[in-house]
Amino acid sequence: MDKISLLIGSSWLLTGLLSAALAIPLVRGCIGGNGLYGVRFPESFASDEAWYAINRYGGKRMLVWSLPLIATGLCCFLLPLEKNPSLTLALGFAPLVFICIPAYEAWRFARAFKGNA
Repeated sequence: MDKISLLIGSSWLLTGLLSAALAIPLVRGCIGGNGLYGVRFPESFASDEAWYAINRYGGKRMLVWSLPLIATGLCCFLLPLEKNPSLTLALGFAPLVFICIPAYEAWRFARAFKGNA
């Protein structure tokens, strides 16, 4: 395993594990409305019901999308990335996509949520 594979694989793996760790309290409904942590769209702050429903959904999406991050991180350990700069560049920035997808899904859910309306 080369140094680049170790670096990229570790970053994917840690990003996936961190994403999963942050998602679990949201899925369990342990995080009340606040300005620092959670799925914080304007719709989330409409009511407690909205906050918990939107954060549960967003947490579930984060948890699901953390799995490909973790799997890709593990696969990166086996790739010869030092010899493939274009693949290294693509894999270096790709975790952003796996973070943006659940954010977008949660945003769409928040916009459609009609809890107290």
